[in-house]
Amino acid sequence: MPKLVATELDWIKLGLQKFADGGVEALVVEQLAKLLGSSKTSFYWYFKNRSAFVKRIIEHWQEIATTSIIAHIEQHQALQPQQRVRHLLILMFSSVELKDFVYYLRKLGATEPFYAELLFQIEQQRLDYMSGLLVECGFSAEQALNSSELIYSYYLGWYERNKYRILSKQESEKQIGLLMPMIEKSL
Repeated sequence: MPKLVATELDWIKLGLQKFADGGVEALVVEQLAKLLGSSKTSFYWYFKNRSAFVKRIIEHWQEIATTSIIAHIEQHQALQPQQRVRHLLILMFSSVELKDFVYYLRKLGATEPFYAELLFQIEQQRLDYMSGLLVECGFSAEQALNSSELIYSYYLGWYERNKYRILSKQESEKQIGLLMPMIEKSL
């Protein structure tokens, strides 16, 4: 059977899933090539080594799990700030597809400071964005910072508890129903 030519994005998407399932140890080039029906040579066409591959996987995760979500919310500038907060919460609480990705990224950061700093920056970007939305809602800067920390910590705990479940739309709405009154009450 002829080998297929896997694209860089094919490698990254598979790597993203495998990293979420088992961290760096799950990124065995030969096994990934077999799953893609491609040759190992295809991997080295796009990535100098496994370290470069890991970096691209994490950059892709940052794009889909943070940057594109913020960009999506920003496209809705016509919405009131509270509606944009609600929309962001819907996006946050509607998916648990990447299971243990953040766990394995934190684990990688424990041995490679570059990744600890990168995760810190990504989480800071998330906190700053939520905080900015809350300021637009009428929170003081301090209230917004504290509330965004609380919401994000709540989200991380919720995600940990639910990452192996299939979520319904009602589950997402339930979480928003718990958080929005706190946001509205603080105004």
